[in-house]
Amino acid sequence: MQIWITGAGSGIGKALALRYATGGHTVIISGRTRDKLDAVRDEADALAGRIIPLVYDVTDDDTTKTSSELLADLTPHLDLVIMNAGTCEYINGQTLDPAMFRRVMDTNFFGMINTTNVALPLLRKATSRPLLAGVCSLAGFIGFPRAEAYAASKAASRYLMHSLRIDFSDFVDVCAVNPGFVETPLTENNDFPMPFLMTADEAADRIQAGLRKRPRELNFPRRLTLALRLAQLSGGLWYTLMSRQRQKQLRKESA
Repeated sequence: MQIWITGAGSGIGKALALRYATGGHTVIISGRTRDKLDAVRDEADALAGRIIPLVYDVTDDDTTKTSSELLADLTPHLDLVIMNAGTCEYINGQTLDPAMFRRVMDTNFFGMINTTNVALPLLRKATSRPLLAGVCSLAGFIGFPRAEAYAASKAASRYLMHSLRIDFSDFVDVCAVNPGFVETPLTENNDFPMPFLMTADEAADRIQAGLRKRPRELNFPRRLTLALRLAQLSGGLWYTLMSRQRQKQLRKESA
């Protein structure tokens, strides 16, 4: 297969790239930092895998045409695209910073739109039915404290994947991938408990296995997914408990 993975310089993207490459597939990895991409390529070379770095900024709307041309120079078609590039920021206190919301949405939501536009011409050239997967998050299922920007961007991305599965169903399958908490550079600075935390390697294993079935949605881990589904059905109990916890924290911070 010919595969493109964005946000592949570290974390889940890197783990996925190494797995697919050492499995005999050609993997194009992209990100904004060439050094990180080269390091992943070198690691794959040592494992007899084939990885091709491509510097690409998902937030740059103006590079769609040139990025499509650069990608076409590297591969004749794409069988699988995994849109993994993402970022995370949380609000402080009770202040909503529009600039922060735009930064997060630019990467997590509009980044998927830009990547899809870049990939579509090569997905259409696939010799068999291709797959477009977007890494969203279980955080988009229900309200979490301080996660207004991050979770909203992931909820929007999840909805985008669901709609693309309808509108592009004539030639491509689309999957929304919703992980729980994963050990990555983004989560290293989280200052709150992360239940059912898994490593990037564990998450990559689940994604690779899950995508073989081409589901509309891939949610994991199961225990966290079930807990959030129950919270959705709790009739507001989740929000009451979260609100009490958040107000207690705010009072502590202001004391």
